[in-house]
Amino acid sequence: MRRIVLGVGLSLALLAGCSKDPSTPAYWEGRIGDAKTKKDRKKAVEDLRSSKHMGPAMVPMLNKRMDAEKSPEVKAVLARLLGEAKDTSSVEPLLNAVDLSASDSDARTMNKEIALALGNLGDPKAVPTLGKLLKVKGDNYTVIAAIEGLGQLGAKEAFEPLYELATDDAIEPFMTKKAIMALGDIGDPRAVPGVVKAMFKERKGISFYMESSFALYQLGKPAADALVPVVDGKDKELFSWAEKNNIKDVALYAKAAQVLGDLHEMRAEKTLIGFLNFKSEFDDIKLIMRMKAADALGRMRSKEAAKVIAPMLLEDEANARHEYVWALARIGGKEAYGKLVESSGKGSWDAREQSMKGVAMVGDDPAVFDKFAKDEAQLLGAECKDDPDYSECKDVAASVKQHVEKINALKLRVTAAAECKGDGACWARKLDDKDEGVRERAAYEVGRSGKAELVGELMKRLTEKNLDTRLAFIQGADWLVHDSKPAMAEAQKSLPALEKQLAEEKGKTEFVKVNEDLRRLYAKVKRGWQG
Repeated sequence: MRRIVLGVGLSLALLAGCSKDPSTPAYWEGRIGDAKTKKDRKKAVEDLRSSKHMGPAMVPMLNKRMDAEKSPEVKAVLARLLGEAKDTSSVEPLLNAVDLSASDSDARTMNKEIALALGNLGDPKAVPTLGKLLKVKGDNYTVIAAIEGLGQLGAKEAFEPLYELATDDAIEPFMTKKAIMALGDIGDPRAVPGVVKAMFKERKGISFYMESSFALYQLGKPAADALVPVVDGKDKELFSWAEKNNIKDVALYAKAAQVLGDLHEMRAEKTLIGFLNFKSEFDDIKLIMRMKAADALGRMRSKEAAKVIAPMLLEDEANARHEYVWALARIGGKEAYGKLVESSGKGSWDAREQSMKGVAMVGDDPAVFDKFAKDEAQLLGAECKDDPDYSECKDVAASVKQHVEKINALKLRVTAAAECKGDGACWARKLDDKDEGVRERAAYEVGRSGKAELVGELMKRLTEKNLDTRLAFIQGADWLVHDSKPAMAEAQKSLPALEKQLAEEKGKTEFVKVNEDLRRLYAKVKRGWQG
């Protein structure tokens, strides 16, 4: 009888060790360890990954499973989960699992997932192993993961092999893009010459401009030092290289101008103002160059440029007028106000509307919009006589009504300006206005106010859904941190939220364009550098 009692006690003890509570590591250790096939073990890990129970408490158990697991296929999903957990205690188990001689697809997939995980963990102990994975042959996916990981770790010791990949025209373009991005993340100024050239290259119809321009932005002043001579036409070596590679001078000017505008590089101001009068036998090239120059000067808040851009507002091409107007809206000066009002009554509705938006972004007299609304029927009527096939002329009365509604909506911005004038604190209270246009103008006004203490008000609103308004919040915050060390310090408190936002919005097409500027702001604030 005594033996029976002992046996029951032993069984109860064993049951107690095998938890039925899925919130405990013991439960998942049992599910994974007791699974009889690698397919079942893999599913158990994936179930944990998708469950609400995955958290820091699971990491020690997963580290042990990583060491004990024999199947590369299961190790791959374990590595993915450990990379997402971001606990540096996982570095050693992951490093021990790397198979540098991998030849089959499962082992290569495992190496790729380990490389990605090591990059996520952010521990410099992973750099030597990632450097070895960078050199594996016949496994581009693992090489790309190693490139990303080295970039995330800011591994300066990996500069030379990464630079070689970034400048090698024989490798796959996607690998080139990843290497360029990693060089930007690492921030070694030795990357500048190769990345500058990459900005103008195309291979197999694929451009490297986006990756290169962002990397140069990350590199900051060394990149500006290289690009100022480009817009000035003084980099003879680059122009000679461009000619040999059938790259037009205008491409050098336009792309370099964009990066210099992002960097607020005032050494280029005079040259860029000269580009506002760019000459070409081809009208489209002339307009593109002038528009790029205006955009760059607007980001730089060039007061001198405003005087030159103002007379250009009578350009009837709506896209060109749009660029000129928004350059002036960013600059925010009154120098162009008269021309904005004048051009609001000239040209097509598409062009007139752009000028009215400019008036709404710099003016403070609501009565001007009453006149715009009153004159619209006559202006559109005359336009439709000249061009009866214009889409707005199918129903003139209906179009006039819609136009007047838009004009009255724009009036809200100058009504706010009449109240706030140049008071940054007043404009900060408008950042939550129900009208997206008022919020947009308020963001630019706060950004130009010089009030470092207001940068947090902009940073916490970067999730704004209206894209034009979000761009204004980004630009306003960028100006404040560019101009002020206290603003930079305050903005750095928002880095975790900003990093989370970028991760959540990655791949969402509606945010792709505006979030390029968001990424630039994040890079600037993370690095802590100013102009």
